[in-house]
Amino acid sequence: MQTRLAILTILILASCTPRFIPKPDPTQIALTSPLPGETQPTFATTQQGDILNMTAIPSTPAAPNLHGLIQKAKEDLAQRLSISVDQINGIDAKAVIWSNSSLGCPQSGMVYADVLTPGYLILLNANGQDYEYHAGKGSTIFLCENPTPPVEGQPGNT
Repeated sequence: MQTRLAILTILILASCTPRFIPKPDPTQIALTSPLPGETQPTFATTQQGDILNMTAIPSTPAAPNLHGLIQKAKEDLAQRLSISVDQINGIDAKAVIWSNSSLGCPQSGMVYADVLTPGYLILLNANGQDYEYHAGKGSTIFLCENPTPPVEGQPGNT
């Protein structure tokens, strides 16, 4: 009877013991598709090019801070062109995978880590000209004058 009680106690304690779950390796990137029902952020535009439902950009794990990056890109472009933010139209914005750490905007003389890098691509239009802004997963966004496309067939790149 004591043996059975000891075994039962061990089984109960073993089921309550937390299991070891290893931390993810920060040098590797997990590429996953959005869950069913999740959408990649896109814009609907009117015939005049005005963005509709910009506040309705989903805050999914794929794009938690995309709305803020769009606003920063528009503010930067407005300052560069000396125009109002209202004169800038959004064409597209999405989460992408860049082929290396240059984030799709390699600069001559620079060396980049050859590793798939998650980030964002934001396309804006002002005065009839398109502008491409790139970002990593952080909050830094920049105008890319000689862009390379993101990796095709990766999540967020439709």
